[in-house]
Amino acid sequence: MVVWSVVSFVLLLAGIGALAWYYAKQKHVELEETYPEKDPLLALSPTPSMKATLKYFWVVAALWVIQVGLGAVTAHYQVEGSGFYGIPLAEWLPYSITRTWHTQLGILWIATAWIATGLFVAPAVSGHEPKYQRFLVNVLFVCLLIIVVGSMAGQWFAVQQRLGLDTNFWFGHQGYEYTDLGRFWQLFLTVGLFLWLFLMVRGIWPALRKAKDDRHLLILFLIASTAIPVFYIPGLLWGQHTHLAIAEYWRWWVVHLWVEGFFEVFATVVIAFLFTRMGLLRISTATTSVLFSTIIFLFGGIIGTFHHLYFSGTPIGVLAFGATFSALEVVPLVLVGFEAYENLTLSRARPWVAAYKWPIYYFIAVAFWNLVGAGLFGFFINPPIALYYMQGLNTTPVHGHTALFGVYGMLGIGLMLFCLRGLTKRRKWKTKALSFSFWAINIGLALMVLLSLLPIGLMQTWASVKHGMWYARSAEFMSQEIIHNFVWLRVIGDTIFAIGALVLGWFILGLKTGWSLTDEPLQYAEENETHAK
Repeated sequence: MVVWSVVSFVLLLAGIGALAWYYAKQKHVELEETYPEKDPLLALSPTPSMKATLKYFWVVAALWVIQVGLGAVTAHYQVEGSGFYGIPLAEWLPYSITRTWHTQLGILWIATAWIATGLFVAPAVSGHEPKYQRFLVNVLFVCLLIIVVGSMAGQWFAVQQRLGLDTNFWFGHQGYEYTDLGRFWQLFLTVGLFLWLFLMVRGIWPALRKAKDDRHLLILFLIASTAIPVFYIPGLLWGQHTHLAIAEYWRWWVVHLWVEGFFEVFATVVIAFLFTRMGLLRISTATTSVLFSTIIFLFGGIIGTFHHLYFSGTPIGVLAFGATFSALEVVPLVLVGFEAYENLTLSRARPWVAAYKWPIYYFIAVAFWNLVGAGLFGFFINPPIALYYMQGLNTTPVHGHTALFGVYGMLGIGLMLFCLRGLTKRRKWKTKALSFSFWAINIGLALMVLLSLLPIGLMQTWASVKHGMWYARSAEFMSQEIIHNFVWLRVIGDTIFAIGALVLGWFILGLKTGWSLTDEPLQYAEENETHAK
């Protein structure tokens, strides 16, 4: 483990050097950019199926606020055990259910935001509304609601031990983090994802047939969309009595390849797509960037999945491959500062881009947390020697919160605001609430980690090295006064974060009721609509 940990450090540095050289060679051979004078997206009239995606975003906002609340309750149980400020909440919502719902809702609301974005973008790209598209979008929405409510109800009954073992496997709680939902709900979700892919293909296909310049980007968009349902299938490849090591193998396909791999690819493609449609990015540049990023992400990501399997009875060869290739996952994240700066530059390209300022700022936050959460904190627990001592301590949720929410959550919010801007296009937004929520969410996330999770994780790591993993996770260690003080310090970050989440939810609700809209028409909107007619 020590040897392969050192090898992974060396390979990481080599990869960073190679990427920096490539970037320096390729960059700044660009023509002078000419950005559109008016917003090309505002000239689009939302089709019926595009309008039907609006309710997806209401659900995304609601699920996120619920998830934040469950996270606060789960964290509080660490201090009070079975109560919440004196209320015996654990009688109805025990720790195992609040933690399950907290992690599961994180995946579900982020995936729903991306699904809705895809359904919104497809007809906008092709300019074609397939027959019955709106009806099928509504059917998919009902399916997603049934999956969310049904799986959460099943998990509650399972934790209360009101289901038999067979019924629990199919409709209750499988006990695997991020794939907790019963097998029936997994199958239902898989069918729903393939229905989404079908809607995406029929929406994009007309554009693909007549496309010339952006044909390659469209193909990449379809490939990335196809990967999302296809790479969820490994979550179905274990059974009720499968050996734990085999089940863990397939589970990490879902957690690592589905979430950390193809979500990343889909994210890269969608952002490139939006910017090319707005005329802020050349199609050739976008296609090259997406291809290059995808190759690097998947080159490190697919084989790098093995770093989750070091201690599942795997041989030394797997340790070697996992250590070296998972180190390469950090390489593309090193230069995301350039990506953040370029996005910031684009946000100031033309006066009309100001309407998209806060969605683009969320994309900038994605780049920041990609480096810090996925890169630094991810690699912090990644080498074999680190995982041996640190797996399952508070160092893991440091990476989990900053990478899953910091990258995919921020991106989900950014994409949601992007689409809502297109669906509420005639009037300017009141952006003070958006500004406050953006900074509160980011500052709250940073304080949550720096004031609580990271110090506790480092203390546990020291205890694990000195005495053993058993002691670092023991009640004796976790009940020390200094640990309790750090847990209480988390209230600061959590509160700021939760207020930001509530304000964002309030703002999104205000887009429906009108309190988040001004009476001032959006600049260039009327001109563009006249031109479009």
